[in-house]
Amino acid sequence: MMTIFEAIRSPQLMQTPSAAMLPTRRHHHRAAHYLVPLLLTAMLLHMPSSTIAFLTTGSQSQAAHRHPSSLQNAYRDESSFPLNNGNDQQQTSPSTSSSSPQQNHDVPQLSKFKSRPPKIHPDSGGRITLVGSGPGSPSLLTLAAHSLITDPSNLLIVDRLVSAEIRTLMDEAGVNYKIANKTPGCQMAAQDEIFEWCKEGLRNGKHVVRLKIGDPFVFGRGGEEVLQFRQFGVEPTVIPGVSAAFSAPLLASIPVTHRGISNQVVMCTGYGKNNTSPDLIQYHPEQTVVFLMAVGRLRKLCDSLIHQAGYPPQTPVGIVERAGCPEQRTVVGTMESIADLAERFNVRPPSTIVVGEVVNVLLTEEDFVEVVNIKVEQGGLLESDGVVDSAGAVDSEERGGMIVKSGHHGLIV
Repeated sequence: MMTIFEAIRSPQLMQTPSAAMLPTRRHHHRAAHYLVPLLLTAMLLHMPSSTIAFLTTGSQSQAAHRHPSSLQNAYRDESSFPLNNGNDQQQTSPSTSSSSPQQNHDVPQLSKFKSRPPKIHPDSGGRITLVGSGPGSPSLLTLAAHSLITDPSNLLIVDRLVSAEIRTLMDEAGVNYKIANKTPGCQMAAQDEIFEWCKEGLRNGKHVVRLKIGDPFVFGRGGEEVLQFRQFGVEPTVIPGVSAAFSAPLLASIPVTHRGISNQVVMCTGYGKNNTSPDLIQYHPEQTVVFLMAVGRLRKLCDSLIHQAGYPPQTPVGIVERAGCPEQRTVVGTMESIADLAERFNVRPPSTIVVGEVVNVLLTEEDFVEVVNIKVEQGGLLESDGVVDSAGAVDSEERGGMIVKSGHHGLIV
């Protein structure tokens, strides 16, 4: 196949009338008339097919941007989801019909939608904004998030774990909001209720603000909700939030990276789809692993990390509970003691779990207000009755787990 440079130097090209006339200024436009299509053809012959496809898609998107009505029509041609009280029937696109060839699931598939729907629903005028509320402190809200959640004209659909301090801010502003009761075992039913609330708000022409803890796109089902909102006929605006994956360790004086200690960070969830357990991250001595939404199965998680992923039992583990809130607590132990400590001190969500040597990099003895001695007896863990202060020694045959109480605004004292 002729390369682009060979095409330029080819005798056939040089024999064209336009090439012969190149030295004359008045025929430059005629030369371009012949050269440009030939150059583009040569480039396309050497361009990956995926790039060509995205170039074509980009041209269509630009055309739709110039003509907003064509964007709505393109979306409605793909699927139509009326905001009525009846049962919505999802239209299947030709590309996803049963007669289409089998897809290669090793290659990530693009969305089945040809284009994005409009930001404002064409029938009701309603719209949706997906907002991250950060780890919990109102002072860690973005300016955009603060403005949206304190506007009384908005309808807020709020996750259960959004902090009481942020809800108080909304109460003081006179905002109407509904709380999603996503308790263990009823997540799917609660999610369906959330979608119904959002759909009702759209039907009534409301600006629906879907408020989620942390960042919507970090283990927050944000992408799933965007796809569902597209089925309702609108493209939501997404406002990022401060993710607890990085802010919670920081507020507890735990750096997720530290030269010579940790040169990589892995974020994981404790729960996969349908409450399954995600694949384990194999042990690496210079690795930090941050688990979100995992405190409910902490004991099983630690056992699996030790016996299946090769983590040493003495690997440091820290749990940051209610990061950024006045009642923030940090519990520190090891892979084999942290589950007992979490039970003893009744650690509850929202909590962020940090695994790795970085847990002990910045914390000092003075930070710990209580030290608990845990013994090994016949293969099991037994808590001792005595509790010593931060200056007390821990016997070498015992494993020390430590609990840290936080000071003002979640800063360790």
